[in-house]
Amino acid sequence: SLLSTLSPLSTIWADDAAAMRSIIDHLHALGHRRIVHIAGLPGLAHTDRRVAALRAEAARLGMDAADVRSVCTDYSDEQGAEATRRLLATPHPPTAIVYDNDVMAVAGAAVAAGLGVPVPSALSIVAWDDSPLCRVTHPRLTSLVRDTAGFGRLAAQELLSLLDGAPIRRLQAELPHLELRESTTRAP
Repeated sequence: SLLSTLSPLSTIWADDAAAMRSIIDHLHALGHRRIVHIAGLPGLAHTDRRVAALRAEAARLGMDAADVRSVCTDYSDEQGAEATRRLLATPHPPTAIVYDNDVMAVAGAAVAAGLGVPVPSALSIVAWDDSPLCRVTHPRLTSLVRDTAGFGRLAAQELLSLLDGAPIRRLQAELPHLELRESTTRAP
């Protein structure tokens, strides 16, 4: 096929590191010092970038590496809920949890509610991806918003340009922004 003869292809990338820095900076400004990132599958490039950015930003802010860390899951609601349950049962539970997707964040919020841990007064929650789930959950979840349709448009435009003979390029998608909602507040 024509696509297999194009090597290498153009690349469109999202700055996961800058997005993670924005989340950690927001939580740090609210006084959170025990922050856990419930990540997806280890070994995936975007998971590795997010984990590394969390560590680097926590170190830059002088936060204790034992209190700011990542826990890997398979992205499912089941593993997101189980990780939340384990974290909230520790002697010094996190005051904020960052979930790598909206499904895990909603599952984590449900676990917190079931355990009587009020969000956000005892636990702030941030979802990596925004979706209607984040806006219909009570409280509504603070989340990282990216222009998914715009990313797809950019990819399609780049593919069409390549097919028309344009040079191979490396493009950065628009940086996601943090949409502040009711699930984050000052650390307890």
